[in-house]
Amino acid sequence: MFEFAISGIQAPIFLLMITGFTVGVVGGFIGVGGGYMVTPALIVFGFPGYIASGTDATHIAGKGVIASIRHRQLGNIDWTLALTMVGGTMLGVELGVKLLNYTKSIGLSGPALLTGSVLIMFGLFLYTQLETRRAHKRIEEISEHGERVGRELKTSRVHIWFQSIPIYPIVKCTHARVVISMWVIVLVGVATGILAGFFGVGGGFIRVPALVYVVGATTHIGVGTDLVEIVVSGGYGALRQSMSGNVDMMAVLFMILGAMIGAQFGSIATSFVRGPAIRYILSYSLILATTGALLRLIYVLTGQKIEALAFFAVVFTLGEMLFLCLFIVSLVLFSIRHTHGKPVPKWVPPLVVAAA
Repeated sequence: MFEFAISGIQAPIFLLMITGFTVGVVGGFIGVGGGYMVTPALIVFGFPGYIASGTDATHIAGKGVIASIRHRQLGNIDWTLALTMVGGTMLGVELGVKLLNYTKSIGLSGPALLTGSVLIMFGLFLYTQLETRRAHKRIEEISEHGERVGRELKTSRVHIWFQSIPIYPIVKCTHARVVISMWVIVLVGVATGILAGFFGVGGGFIRVPALVYVVGATTHIGVGTDLVEIVVSGGYGALRQSMSGNVDMMAVLFMILGAMIGAQFGSIATSFVRGPAIRYILSYSLILATTGALLRLIYVLTGQKIEALAFFAVVFTLGEMLFLCLFIVSLVLFSIRHTHGKPVPKWVPPLVVAAA
């Protein structure tokens, strides 16, 4: 057990390093900071809600830099799209931090964070899961007719409506092959920035779906571009959280040590799969995190008297991260086997490609 002086608690170092590694793998793969998993996990480990939020925002900024460098090498970043969102992201983070500090002042930061997590993540899970299942089925149908399938396919048409909004200036994102009103991109940045500041997350769990379904970018571009935004929102959020006394730097250090390795692997793994595979992992991470957050919320609302809930919350938090890591590793291995003509499960071929 290590004593964290700023937080005033004792917690095992290896739990923080495992958390950093596993969230690094998942975050590098689906383009999220993983704060929607880490902030609740830190609360379960004993950190106060406001410290959990601030500490995770700081950890996310460091991990985002590592993953962004790798995705830039893979060609998954549209800089026009990323830089256009920056202003909105900064404004959103400021509003989110103010909201967090208000809940902190009235002593409700923990319940507020957990309740918000449950509601938002469950809604995103439903939409992403249903759309991705339709895309998966469509790829199977195309493949059965002997037609070639690219790295991306989505059935949602929401982005067509947003791209048709004629409010100037109109931005041309060449790499993402998107032409859209600048204000749509800015508003996506504001909305996700608020979540980043309040939940202590990079905002990726809603920004990636927004980039894919609202802006119209491919999943791979959405992942890489979002990680650039995570560096901005996480970095600014870390500064604001530090100024508010919400960061335990020792906890950040231990998580970063694990994330340095995990983020590299997760980023590289995206080159083995199609867009729907990434969206599947995103949706599964959302429902698992929702379940874990719900357990923790019940524990808090019952006055922290049912110790079994606290135990299962910790087990579930670590279990969901390990499960997602194993799923990602399995997809990479299946991709390699499929490329070499070896047998794989029937559901795998529509989701994987030969590594770029």
